Amino acid sequence: MTVYLFSTALLLAVAALVVPRLGVNPGEDILLYVALALAGGLAAGLLTLAFAFGAKRAARRGTPGSASPELSAFAANLSTPAVLLDNDALVFVNGAFLKHARWEPYADEIVGMPFSNLVHPQSLLDLTKLLGQAGDGEERTSGSLRLAYGDGTFRLHPATALRGRGSRLTLLQFPAPYASADAQRSEAQIQRHCHDVVEQLPQALFRVDRELHLIFSNPAWRNLLRTVGNSAECPPFAGFFHPEDRQTLSARLATLLDGHISELITEARMIRADETMIHVELRCHGVTDEEGTLIGAAGLAMDISNRRRSEEALRASRRSLRMLLANMRAMIYRGQNDRRWSMEFVSEGCFELTGYEPSELLDDARMSFSSLIHPDDREFVWNEVQSRILAGESYELTYRIVDRSGETKWVWDQGRGIFSARDELVGLEGFIIEVTRRRLAEESARRRLVFDRSTGLTNASMFMDRLSFATALARRTGQPCAVFAMRVKGLDHVAERFGQEYADRALVELGRRLHLTQNDLNCATLLDKQDFAMMVADFEAASLAWCDSATQIGQSASPMSTAVLSVLAAGLQNVVCRPLRLEGYEFNVSVRIGWAVVQSELTSAQHLLDSAMSAASVAPIASGMGGMSEMPGPSTTAA
Repeated sequence: MTVYLFSTALLLAVAALVVPRLGVNPGEDILLYVALALAGGLAAGLLTLAFAFGAKRAARRGTPGSASPELSAFAANLSTPAVLLDNDALVFVNGAFLKHARWEPYADEIVGMPFSNLVHPQSLLDLTKLLGQAGDGEERTSGSLRLAYGDGTFRLHPATALRGRGSRLTLLQFPAPYASADAQRSEAQIQRHCHDVVEQLPQALFRVDRELHLIFSNPAWRNLLRTVGNSAECPPFAGFFHPEDRQTLSARLATLLDGHISELITEARMIRADETMIHVELRCHGVTDEEGTLIGAAGLAMDISNRRRSEEALRASRRSLRMLLANMRAMIYRGQNDRRWSMEFVSEGCFELTGYEPSELLDDARMSFSSLIHPDDREFVWNEVQSRILAGESYELTYRIVDRSGETKWVWDQGRGIFSARDELVGLEGFIIEVTRRRLAEESARRRLVFDRSTGLTNASMFMDRLSFATALARRTGQPCAVFAMRVKGLDHVAERFGQEYADRALVELGRRLHLTQNDLNCATLLDKQDFAMMVADFEAASLAWCDSATQIGQSASPMSTAVLSVLAAGLQNVVCRPLRLEGYEFNVSVRIGWAVVQSELTSAQHLLDSAMSAASVAPIASGMGGMSEMPGPSTTAA
């Protein structure tokens, strides 16, 4: 206001001196004086505003004040960042601070605000302590503050404080960290060591810029590519790779440089200088500058050609193994040692053995393998496997399974336990094959042995030996010899109604009846299941006492005639077809009987037996060779 009044008075005085000189009477034209006064006032106002704006702008930019001219001049001429504080108020910042802390665009806003606004909250106590310890004169205090930057980041800086003599202003200076000569030598040594490590590393190191040009590579990279020399050019990085892989590799590196991924791990093919190809694994990371901007990527390349060849060989081996397992007539398995026998792997042979696809048995997806085991054998299988595992032995066992169609099959299972390094059981592995035919043959042989011991009949092997001897003797001497084949019918009906045990007992009873027909020359045997055979080489009445017509046959001049053989067949029917009584039940069976005699056409005992079996199977009677007789069908009557 003072400036404004002074300017207005000055302009009015000037007008009073100038107007008379222009020849204008002041009394006659007062309007001229008023205009001059208004003009003077307006000019004074403009001058006042200009002066005030300049003063305020100077204050915002931090013009050093007069409270401590030496300290202000020192701060303004410092090349390191510095500020002047009036208590906590920021009254001046030099250009080095604005540039270093990136506050240049906001210079007018930060001057005049509390300096604590530019300090991280964790450093406010350090600021208070630093300002409180600052003394007058030349004494300085030092510490460190975490300052806010114009880009929103915080950084820790060393700081020194100096208060002017007789002034309330405090100078804060933020010098660059000082490195001693030893520290500089240590830094240089570290740089040399890092360079030596990079040069000596066996891994191929590289770096690319944002345009994907190779700007650095170590000797291992050049050895990998078998190149000579180190060109100063920056070739395209993708140019080192197979043409089919370049586009994909460039796209993935671009994704890394755009910041979408933090790490790139990929495999590609490289073309060496000698035009050979290798497979490499690339591991790349982004490279940033001080401001955090991605400026390129660095990584390493590892030759994995040998590993790829090993993997290819392993895959080929696995394909061969899968093909072998698929073509084996066995079920290869690996599973858990639990009562469900949960399977982790099952080969293709599972379908032929069980009727189920492997996927249906894996992890109990549809059913467990234990449900396929015959109910009568499940406990036996569990106990047998557990006992062998506890003994540290492999297991071998035969049991029954029920396939998808409901058929019962005998299988042979061989396997062993799988143990960890700490000797913990982690599972079972083995294979299962069908042995139904072998099992049936063994069971048939066992039953025949038991049958022969129970009935006293000749076993099949001895019967064939005796038949061979009688056949050879009959061809040489002309002595009579005939074979009767008997096929018993009706035991299947007994087994279905009363069980196999009753059928076996009925068969034993039939064998005991046929035992009565044996003597030194004549013998009988069980061939298979319900088929019997009988050899007759002695046609004397005493040897044929079991037949009602034995006297007539003994007096016959031609014992090998069809009539005589028919009478013997009828006698055998009477022996076999009498009712069977077992534990209060009565069983009736029927029998087909065929016969064959030694003639020139029958050269062996086996041919003779086969001819008799054929005659028992068909109704027509071959002329002079055999015959057939059948009793009524099977029936069962309770006693």
